[in-house]
Amino acid sequence: WIELPKKPELPKILTLSTGDMVLVPEGTFLFGKNKEQISLPAFYIDKTEVTNKAYADFCAAANHPLPKNFPPNQPDYPVVNVSFEDAQQFAAAAGKKIPTGHQWEKAARGTEGWMFPWGNDKDPAKANVYPKENIDPNVPPMPVRPATDFALGASPFGALNMVGNVWELVDQEGVASAVALKRFATRMQPAPTADDRWYVIRGGSNREPLVDDLIWDSSTVPAKWKYENIGFRCVKDP
Repeated sequence: WIELPKKPELPKILTLSTGDMVLVPEGTFLFGKNKEQISLPAFYIDKTEVTNKAYADFCAAANHPLPKNFPPNQPDYPVVNVSFEDAQQFAAAAGKKIPTGHQWEKAARGTEGWMFPWGNDKDPAKANVYPKENIDPNVPPMPVRPATDFALGASPFGALNMVGNVWELVDQEGVASAVALKRFATRMQPAPTADDRWYVIRGGSNREPLVDDLIWDSSTVPAKWKYENIGFRCVKDP
């Protein structure tokens, strides 16, 4: 018989000018609340949320405007106040893409359908989440932290802050609910419509408690929406 050549082994970490990326190997994983078995090819995902430094470098090179209230003295914090369109432009300039919902979730929870990136134990100390189980108007949210914090909460592949810190944009179009349309009508001018593009955000932020469905639950925002607790990370083909 003819022995086929083995596939070259992929490095587990890529070190790029935009930051380290970790390998998510090819194969199946359990997706969503019902743990549906889905297969994906191998891909790399940013180890951290895209940082202010990486985004500022992109803006300087591409003559792209910096986000609103950009903090130049916090280079290692996740960039926020960026739209899905901003994130796409950053990713394209870096030779990357925005992760799909399937890619994001596999990178976040591994192959066994874990409830949280670190396992099934509900430990809010391992993520930058709201400090109480229920939102209390007398208790402020935790501040956003550097993108490299919470190493004990890393996913099985080594990705950090897949839960908490800032919401992350994914390349998955969503449908605007009546509640979302009403909420954004008072927050955006002109008000978005159901016919506009809406995208999913994943993982929660510093403003949401650590709940059992946080890793597979999601919210939907207009493509042009920017906010102070929404950021992103990127993926790259091997």
